[in-house]
Amino acid sequence: MNAPQPLIDESLALENAGGSADLAKELYQMLQNELPYYQSKLQDNYQNQDYAALYQCVHKLNGSATYCGVPALKQAVNTFEIHLKRQQQEFYQEDLLCLQEQIRLLLELPSFMS
Repeated sequence: MNAPQPLIDESLALENAGGSADLAKELYQMLQNELPYYQSKLQDNYQNQDYAALYQCVHKLNGSATYCGVPALKQAVNTFEIHLKRQQQEFYQEDLLCLQEQIRLLLELPSFMS
């Protein structure tokens, strides 16, 4: 099992934004704005057993998380994407719960790069 990752890594976000704090904040804010949509779509796709749509949703979120300095979310979404690619359905429920928890935690954060 992977070691727990931090919720936010500001230095990683800054690195991914080419050293621009403004760009790092903007990318993170864009992710924050998208998270409620992902929360809903992930749940809907899982409940409807639409695993192709679930994969697309997870894949897009994985891409977004890559640039925002959110290691815990990135780890959760990457794990889920791997299980979806391998069609390892026995992990889907646990992966979804873990991912939903990471989304919830990020949505509760008051700010980023204060």
